[in-house]
Amino acid sequence: MRFAFLVHPLSEEAKALLHWDAGGVLRRQSNVELLSFCSQLHQRVSHGVQVSAGEPRVRSVDEFRDLTSDVGASAEGRLYEIPMYAEEILLNPSRAMGYIEEATLMAAEWGAKLVGLGSMTGVIGGSGTYLAERAPIAVTTGNSLTVYSALKNLHRVCAEADLDLTHETVAVIGVPGSIATAAATLLAPQCNRLLLVARQSSSRAKQIAKQLGAELTFDIRGALAETRVVLTATSSGNCIDQSWLRPGSVVVDVAVPTDVRGSQAERSDVLVISGGLIRVPDAMPLNSMFLDFHHGMIPSCLGETMVLGLEGRAECFSLGRNLNADSIMEIGAIASAHGFDFSQLYSFGLQLEPSNLAQYRKAASSCRRAAIKNRGSVGEIASPPPTVVDLAERSAALYQRYINPVLIAMGGKNGFAKTFVRGQGNYLWDAAGRRYLDLVAGFGSLNMGHNHPRVAAAITSAIEQQAPGFVQSAVNPLTAELAERLVAITPASLELVFFANSGTEAVEAALKLARTTSGRSGLLYCERSYHGKSLGALSVTGNLKYQKPFGPLLPDCQAVRFGDLESLKSMLETRRFAAFIVEPIQAEGGMIVAPDGYLRRVQELCRATDTLLIVDEVQTGMGRTGDLFAVEREGVEPDIMTLAKSLGGGMMPLGAMLCRRSLWHKAYGTVSNFALHTSTFGGGSLASAAGLAAIRTLEEEGLAEKARQRGQQLYDGLADLCQRCDVVKEVRGRGLLLGLEFHPLPKQFLSAWKLRFGMGQFLMPEFESVIESIPTLYAMQGLIQEFGIYAQVARSNPLVLRLQPPLTITAEEVNQVLAAVEQVCFEFDRSNKMFDGILAKSTLGKHEGASGVSAVGAGNTTGPAAAVPQPVI
Repeated sequence: MRFAFLVHPLSEEAKALLHWDAGGVLRRQSNVELLSFCSQLHQRVSHGVQVSAGEPRVRSVDEFRDLTSDVGASAEGRLYEIPMYAEEILLNPSRAMGYIEEATLMAAEWGAKLVGLGSMTGVIGGSGTYLAERAPIAVTTGNSLTVYSALKNLHRVCAEADLDLTHETVAVIGVPGSIATAAATLLAPQCNRLLLVARQSSSRAKQIAKQLGAELTFDIRGALAETRVVLTATSSGNCIDQSWLRPGSVVVDVAVPTDVRGSQAERSDVLVISGGLIRVPDAMPLNSMFLDFHHGMIPSCLGETMVLGLEGRAECFSLGRNLNADSIMEIGAIASAHGFDFSQLYSFGLQLEPSNLAQYRKAASSCRRAAIKNRGSVGEIASPPPTVVDLAERSAALYQRYINPVLIAMGGKNGFAKTFVRGQGNYLWDAAGRRYLDLVAGFGSLNMGHNHPRVAAAITSAIEQQAPGFVQSAVNPLTAELAERLVAITPASLELVFFANSGTEAVEAALKLARTTSGRSGLLYCERSYHGKSLGALSVTGNLKYQKPFGPLLPDCQAVRFGDLESLKSMLETRRFAAFIVEPIQAEGGMIVAPDGYLRRVQELCRATDTLLIVDEVQTGMGRTGDLFAVEREGVEPDIMTLAKSLGGGMMPLGAMLCRRSLWHKAYGTVSNFALHTSTFGGGSLASAAGLAAIRTLEEEGLAEKARQRGQQLYDGLADLCQRCDVVKEVRGRGLLLGLEFHPLPKQFLSAWKLRFGMGQFLMPEFESVIESIPTLYAMQGLIQEFGIYAQVARSNPLVLRLQPPLTITAEEVNQVLAAVEQVCFEFDRSNKMFDGILAKSTLGKHEGASGVSAVGAGNTTGPAAAVPQPVI
């Protein structure tokens, strides 16, 4: 259905802007290249694009073509400009109504079935009733969706500000106007006290206050002194000075022009929200100047007109001063179903920045502390804490705001960065209740699955017994018991334990021990290894991307190739190194397995050169590879071993360094040095209880043997897939620590993406590595969206898909994984070949020779004729 919407300029500059880009040249260039856009902008400015002179007249200034909602509904619209400013419309409403009727007739001649009134065009003429009686098409002011949107904004900003409406006085300014009155009616049962503010006394305002059981005042400044929650929607604007607001206040300003004075925030301790704005559905193209200029954010009065157009409802909807509450909720629900978004907050025309919210919270928190100090007590007992599900609605936004903006920006909308609210066994659940099979398992921290009942029971028991939390220079029974159990199950060489909170802390302890006992400073490690991101652990992590930004790191650290015994022998014979630190399997490096006998020979070389052997079992330990510890496979007895991840049973952070007794005594065996290396939280009661339960569970449920069986089943299935699917290269790993490596993308594919990104490829760091990871990203996306399987890539090799489920995974679940992985791989294979064929044969003009092999495809490792390497375990 076709619709029209009437606007008026807010300023001379805004009026000129509507005429600048009638042909859409600037809009098209802004989406392609920055320099091209600047060039076109220069042409426009330097040649002085002018608003046409002469008698003011109604004109069509923009078109909404091919509007599509998330449910597939479509509509078409036009913007008509009334040549009067807001002040002029209020001073001369009869003249303005003449223009409005003229625009309505123009819209009807174009084929519109509905006209929407924006801002002041919806205020005069009885809020649309006058025009509705005379117009040949249906009329709406859009005020119903504006009220709905404003209330959504209010609830959202109150949630951001930790304001509970049931305990707050809410001031609604602008009564008896239609928007303010409707908003007050819906807010009345939700707030503790309702304060209505009118410009002057009237029988209608008094009647509304009486009906709602609200207080009525005509003093705006006085009302603002009594409340921290304000919704304002006057018809005149410019009535609130920012200095009048109480610290910690939130204001939703729905008026146009705005009621809050100024063009920007003047205080950090209040939030002023531009109310009544919504974002169009994701499916809707931003192919009009108005939509593109505002990045899809529109006033809700236009939104209501769009929604009615998408619904094909050519009917008068929001008219008069008495808006129907049911109609408000109805149009809001319909808009949401079409994909209109009410969640984004704007302030003074700009999206509210995370820094604004952070600074507001700091100021508001300071005000609360001052109030508590003045009262001399905390006051009322706090309500029960919200559930995880309750917190989920805002958690992604908070994560982006305060923890990692890049992660959510990259993966929030496309499903890569999920918000999980529950974990049980091998599965995760999101807030909507969808279940996901977890193949990440906390990168090896969840060998027993999520919230294993035995581990949970042990933690609960420790709490019920009121076990001491953290006691320094004292004996904790749980910690002592855990140390004995660890010594009993680890290699014979290891007899003393240091407890920490993580793998990187365990590695730090190991490096310090090696240096102080050996008398050497050098540390030898492997290329593509991963031992942690604290400064010492990072110094022996073989990934330059992780190391470079933080240099200089520890001196005398050097890398050798993993599995290369000759290079290792040559380095060790220099006798410069205190220790050689090595992982049995390089998980982060892409599930690289050392050749058989490698660790045994490493041990012999270290012994021969008086170099300490540190084996990092943080990820491979606790049954992950099919043995209790990976070193058992070759009977290796390291001098030092590090553990973490699943040592805490998947529920508590717990790390440990185990070492030879002689090493500990040499480093810490006297009164003067026994406390040189300590950890405040290491070996706490709850962590130790979890560690004890984890060891018992691992042994009594035979999880290492299960890892061996299910790992072989998964490995065999993936190895078979590598023989049949051209895009996958090989499967590597051991037990349930596996990685599926993809072939790199064809060169044609990479070149096409470079052309698509234009200058962006030079602005984005490591552009090619991002594009090269498309195969694994495709697999991850397909697995999680279509099959409910959560997987990740190996960080140091983005062409490797990590398959690292809990050791409790069943044979049936492994078959489910194999079927899903096969489907996404063959899907990508088909699209890959299709893309390759289009570029190689059509675009570049290449053709198949007599052999049937594409000239461009010859030698391409992803082509159908490519030889797939045999998988090696």
